[in-house]
Amino acid sequence: MKTVDKMQILQSQSAEFIEQGETGKFLKLIPDTFIIKGAEREIGFHQGYAIRHLNRKDIVLIDVVEKSTKEAVKKLITDGYNIKGILISNSLVYKTAYADLKTLSEDAGGAPVFMHPRITVKNGDTVKDITGRNEVVKSFGLTITDLPGNGGGSVLIYSDINDGMLFTGADAEGSPYDSDLNTFTRQKLDSQNDEFGLAESWGAYVLPFTYLFPLCGKPGFNLDEGQQTDILSKLSKVQE
Repeated sequence: MKTVDKMQILQSQSAEFIEQGETGKFLKLIPDTFIIKGAEREIGFHQGYAIRHLNRKDIVLIDVVEKSTKEAVKKLITDGYNIKGILISNSLVYKTAYADLKTLSEDAGGAPVFMHPRITVKNGDTVKDITGRNEVVKSFGLTITDLPGNGGGSVLIYSDINDGMLFTGADAEGSPYDSDLNTFTRQKLDSQNDEFGLAESWGAYVLPFTYLFPLCGKPGFNLDEGQQTDILSKLSKVQE
């Protein structure tokens, strides 16, 4: 009988494991959950994620749109996976897409692209409403929370597997990988109304999460109730 290497599991749930991982390759973090590093940027790199269905055949991508991730997505198809959807959490991610959304979909085996209807799309791009009822959200046990964002069009994506995983997009940022800290902050929004709205949304968030996966910076692993409370308290403060 094959045994589980506990040390390997522990190592995969670390900033060092992610930082040392190859750009543009899916890395397994926890059961049925993978991270992929995008190209290097001034603030580090954007991170996309993938959740594999319990049927071991279907998979959904979260914020995986950069050119550096294109071949890895195509390999999922070659490996026999059915990509059921590409979820885009906010306009910042949409702006980093390597091609129009039709091409993005075709490269992912025809997977539909979902994002917020308040995001202004480029000419010719059409998307499905990530906040509406759809089979992808239902079958993967996801909960979508609408956030104010910069001018609107931002969501939190919650998965009920692995005792709760929260994908924050750009609405929470982890500590830099070269830092000893492991905290979460957020950027101040341009609009005061949006700033108050986002702070209020974070303050009202109630779904319990054991893992927090941001677009940038270190993820949070094995978070207990007290740590969740501290994170939400910090993110719910209005920034002056």
